[in-house]
Amino acid sequence: MGAAEEKITEAELEVMEVLWDAGEPVTLSQIREALADRNGETVKTLLRRLCAKGAAAQEKRQVYYYRPLVSREELGCYRTRKLIDKLYAGSARQMVAALVEHDQLSGDDIAELRALLDGLGREEAR
Repeated sequence: MGAAEEKITEAELEVMEVLWDAGEPVTLSQIREALADRNGETVKTLLRRLCAKGAAAQEKRQVYYYRPLVSREELGCYRTRKLIDKLYAGSARQMVAALVEHDQLSGDDIAELRALLDGLGREEAR
């Protein structure tokens, strides 16, 4: 993944959530409305930073419209990999083991993981 994913702050992530949830380009006013608890100038600054990082784009129509350039899935995968690298020396198995050992997975979570792994095993057998 690129530098955009690495440098997205938690505050910028709030703006990205609005962009992702919208599903279409949105105006600054719409973003400010969705983030009513944030100062309007702060939202504008966060958008400017996201555009500079290549995580969002602005398009001039009658007013500026904003859209994400990085998907929620791309950012999630990137951040998950960084977490695994940082905390578990790159071992996803160690991360899952820690979740199991500390009772962080419900029975449903375990069943879903089992089904996912079984599905991967079938694909590899083909």
